[in-house]
Amino acid sequence: MFSEYILKLAPRVLSQVDRDRHSKNYGDCDRNHWHLKVRDFSSAILQQTGLALALLYQLDFEGNLFYGRQEVREWAQATVCYWRKIQLKDGSFNEYYPNEHGFPPTAFSLYAMCEVYRRLEMEDEGIKEAFRKTARYLVRHIEEKAYNQEIASIAALYAAYQILREPWILEGMEKKLVRILSLQSDEGWFSEYGGADIGYMSVSLDMLAEYYVMSGDERVKKPLEKMIDFLQYFIHPDGTAGGEYASRNTIYFLPGGLQTMACQGNGTAEAMLQKLYRDTDRAFYFMDGVDDRYFSHYILHSFLRALEKRTAYQGTYVQEKLPCERDQERYFAQAGILCCTRGDRYVIVGAKKGGVVRAFAGGSACFEDYGYRTRLEEGKVAATSWQSANTKVEYEEHRLRIKGHMNLVKQKVATPIMLMGLRGVSAVVGNRIIGMLKRMIILVDQETDIAYERRIEITDDGIRMTDEITSPRSIDLECADPFSLRHVASGRFFATADLGTHSRNRYPQVQKIRIGRKYGFDSRKLSEKVLE
Repeated sequence: MFSEYILKLAPRVLSQVDRDRHSKNYGDCDRNHWHLKVRDFSSAILQQTGLALALLYQLDFEGNLFYGRQEVREWAQATVCYWRKIQLKDGSFNEYYPNEHGFPPTAFSLYAMCEVYRRLEMEDEGIKEAFRKTARYLVRHIEEKAYNQEIASIAALYAAYQILREPWILEGMEKKLVRILSLQSDEGWFSEYGGADIGYMSVSLDMLAEYYVMSGDERVKKPLEKMIDFLQYFIHPDGTAGGEYASRNTIYFLPGGLQTMACQGNGTAEAMLQKLYRDTDRAFYFMDGVDDRYFSHYILHSFLRALEKRTAYQGTYVQEKLPCERDQERYFAQAGILCCTRGDRYVIVGAKKGGVVRAFAGGSACFEDYGYRTRLEEGKVAATSWQSANTKVEYEEHRLRIKGHMNLVKQKVATPIMLMGLRGVSAVVGNRIIGMLKRMIILVDQETDIAYERRIEITDDGIRMTDEITSPRSIDLECADPFSLRHVASGRFFATADLGTHSRNRYPQVQKIRIGRKYGFDSRKLSEKVLE
């Protein structure tokens, strides 16, 4: 199931690694640093590539020319040595700028480096001390907004404990684990900047499942099952997953956690695996648009860990039907997402994202609507499709009523002055600048006085939407494209949905406008009438 895709990705990922043993940067996994020299530091989160190398060296599967090759083993070991070389004094690492002391590069890279060290039976006291320093950093720090990162730190700490066997690591990890499990939504998801996100939840599933595999801790089995119970609703009929209706708009899905749970007899996990990864060689496979950075990040080694588990499993897989394959309607009130299937028609509405709609018919995507945007002044854009706790949602069967205000985002452009200032400030205050940067780039919650109301009804023959936009001044309104204004590092990967099947109408100089739409499942025609 995974091997062909792995072999297609592997050369691209290996090209990111400095494999020259005489190089000063031997083992560096950031091609922009060691080869292109467009960056003067190495992004440590990319050192996860070392785990992909170790797995390629270890796993014997058809077509794997990396299996058992001494060069590959040495390259993998070199990534750990280079990781130690770029470690900051407090045990943390940089990802986007010098002196960042970032949580993600620290958590994800520690997990990967410990796994390389363990799998390749390395012995080096200097590297062990580096693991110890990073573990201390993670025990002292908590990620409050992106829970996938905090869960990764739990897997990382346990991986370090397996090597160091020092009780304080286990004690620190335990506090994190108890805390994060208490924060799981009743609906099964872990928060990603205020809501549920599909791609990042697959990362959380992947890392929590790896902790389960390493530790055998039965406390996490039910939370893992709850995650799958939630995620299954967002596997689409065409074998894609996620999108603009979720909090961070991601459109990829890691297989590692699903495979772990399928090996535990979870039939839903197996059904999700079959739907997502059965046809990876087809044209425009949904993960082909992911960039090399994220394949080097956590995606390739998740595929390899999934292949390892699937190859070793001796049991019989159970497979159940997914929500997109059976009639159902489920509204997740906490996440603010509606999922409805009728026959071969499947609809998802991101209610807390202003009523973003994705629809499928006959197994294919047929309609998307991403709400509205307006450019208020140069560099400032307001949109309805913004994850907001202030959005009011009323739900009754087949119907949604959504009320909120457009959110204003000032678009940022990198300039020499900005980057010089960032480096200067970070050199003085270190990671205390991260909260400010998140508020500037990610947590840009600035409601405007432009109000909207969207009513959606899902009928037997289609979708009816009525939108009302009210502004105290004239605005140029237009239907939005599928590109979120919220910055997400692993977002904006190309998907065929970007080509658009929705209306892109413009409404110049309006103060109050009411638009009625009806979309029929049997046709791509969208009727639209300005009612007021």
